[in-house]
Amino acid sequence: MNNVQIFEIEINEYRQYSGKQVIDLEANFDQHLNIIEGQNGSGKSNILNAITLCFYGEETHTDSNGEDGLESDPLVTKKRLRELDPGESAQGHIEIKLGKDEPKYAFRRTFTTARHDDVIIDGREERQYNSSIGELRLRQRFGGNDWKPNPSPQNILREILPTHVHEYFLFDGEQLDNFFKTGYTDHVRAAVLDVSHIELLNEAVKHLGKVQRDFESDSSELGGDIPDLQQQKETAADELEGLKEERKKLEKEIETAEEQREKINNKLAGSADDDVREMQQRRAYLETRLDEQEDEVVEDKEAVGTSLAKAGGVGYNADALSYAITQLEEYESSQNGLPGLTEELLRGILSRDECVCGADLDECDSAREHIEELLEERTSESQDAIEGRLRIERALKSGTGLIDNLLDDLKDLEETRTSIDENKTELKNISGQLEGEDTINNERAQELEARRRDVQGRIDKMQKEVGELGGKIDQQDQVLDERRDEWKQAMREQDEQDLLIERSEFLERASNKLNEIKVEILEEVREDTESCLEQFYNDLIWKDEDYEIVLTEDYEIKLYDPDGRKGVNSLSAGERQVLALSFMAALSEISGFSAPVVIDTPLGRISSEPKQRIAQNVPNYLEGSQVTFLMTDVEYSEDVRVYISNDVANEYHLDYQNGVTEVVDR
Repeated sequence: MNNVQIFEIEINEYRQYSGKQVIDLEANFDQHLNIIEGQNGSGKSNILNAITLCFYGEETHTDSNGEDGLESDPLVTKKRLRELDPGESAQGHIEIKLGKDEPKYAFRRTFTTARHDDVIIDGREERQYNSSIGELRLRQRFGGNDWKPNPSPQNILREILPTHVHEYFLFDGEQLDNFFKTGYTDHVRAAVLDVSHIELLNEAVKHLGKVQRDFESDSSELGGDIPDLQQQKETAADELEGLKEERKKLEKEIETAEEQREKINNKLAGSADDDVREMQQRRAYLETRLDEQEDEVVEDKEAVGTSLAKAGGVGYNADALSYAITQLEEYESSQNGLPGLTEELLRGILSRDECVCGADLDECDSAREHIEELLEERTSESQDAIEGRLRIERALKSGTGLIDNLLDDLKDLEETRTSIDENKTELKNISGQLEGEDTINNERAQELEARRRDVQGRIDKMQKEVGELGGKIDQQDQVLDERRDEWKQAMREQDEQDLLIERSEFLERASNKLNEIKVEILEEVREDTESCLEQFYNDLIWKDEDYEIVLTEDYEIKLYDPDGRKGVNSLSAGERQVLALSFMAALSEISGFSAPVVIDTPLGRISSEPKQRIAQNVPNYLEGSQVTFLMTDVEYSEDVRVYISNDVANEYHLDYQNGVTEVVDR
């Protein structure tokens, strides 16, 4: 294969995997898929955790069934821990061999679980354990079976799959459902930034700014007003940086609060109380609908603007145009020109060959020519008048249609705004009902709703503060520019300071150029992401029609089917998962890293018939890359297996018995 692949994973005494087990995953160009199938609880997701634990020292998959998740469990398998006495410990390891045509690198990380003295909890004696994780180790192959230690495992790993992009290659398909929920544009923007490789540019801009400030600080030793102006400039720069840091901190706090709100939403949605569950589901729908309607308002405003531009001229001048038509009609009926000289009279003179004065036109060529010229002139004027009247009539008729379109667009805008107000009112009522004792006889729901209201209040307040900080940052930018201009002017008035100014301006131009390059790179990456996303989505989606996908400059994803736009938030769970899988594939494709892909539960939220149709397209998913699917027995049905079997290099079943999992060939 052209890309790096995992040749084998060696798991030793890790969670459900007792003893040492080796999973061979070597693939080839014709068969690039691996399947590891097991029922829930058999340790399927822990294979993904084993990979991230080995590479990055952390388990990325969390147990959605409990608050504590995996962190509450020891790393070493329970079967081995039962053999320990207090004060003893056991060790395990994960080793992963990587390469292209053959294994080249063997990454290994060990972990240790120690048993402590037992404690009494609720009258029961419980064992206490503590796990620790060792450093990442690396052996490199130098021909044959000659493996030697490499002292720089982190450097090699960064070349293959660095930490900041690994989640686009190693991920949990079920958890992707949250990726495209409310506020997903922030996730998309962050992902595009991750794969754009602009961190080096950011560091370069930061370094140039520091060098520029160091150069300019030398001016504080000069005379006159320059030291004071330099200090004022430095103060303005520090204040600007402080405002940006404050905004960044607030944005992080908003993200944390939104995660808290989402957890509360999930608990309300999972309530055993039918009324609570239904109201939360209704709220989720309304919030989704509001997001779509905010986009609709923008589109409606654009439509109104376009219609106004088309209809405005005709509508404004309608009276004048109607008057012009009246005048032209009168002219046509009278054919006014010289008094009495109508087109009909001139034609009669020529047909009789005799002028009204009695002159014979056959005997006077100049008279005939003069009459013919007058007739041609009258005919032309009459025709022009007719054509002009018809054009004006068409314009007025068209204008009436354009004005009707404008009125329709204004009506659509008003209806959308009214619907938004109604939905906001209903959301407010739902919150009041969930929190009110007279409507909901559920103290837990009331408590959760009260917490949610507090969290939402903090989010609203912080978002307002972020907006205000944006205005302050813009103002402070202007202040800094003014202070810099004042400093430059004073420096130019000093003798022999041209070199310092030239250096400062050169560094400023260099920073500006790097920022321009950064914008260009991000735009290119965004366009590439859009193209790949559309391709993968149409490859995977089970529907017959083709979809057009647009990734806007604001990182909003717009889908268009033959019937028009389809909002991301209105997609079914299965469609949203296909979109997420396609987005992850697009990111891995354009990231520049040729790493293997491992996906846990890729088809978990997709119903049976669409699942079979997606299976037909799975062999084309990231063709050329090794892809390992960790699937439940429900996902990997016989129908799905039939569709993809020809492209599967290795197929395993997780045999789970008595708390221990064994990896066996299927």
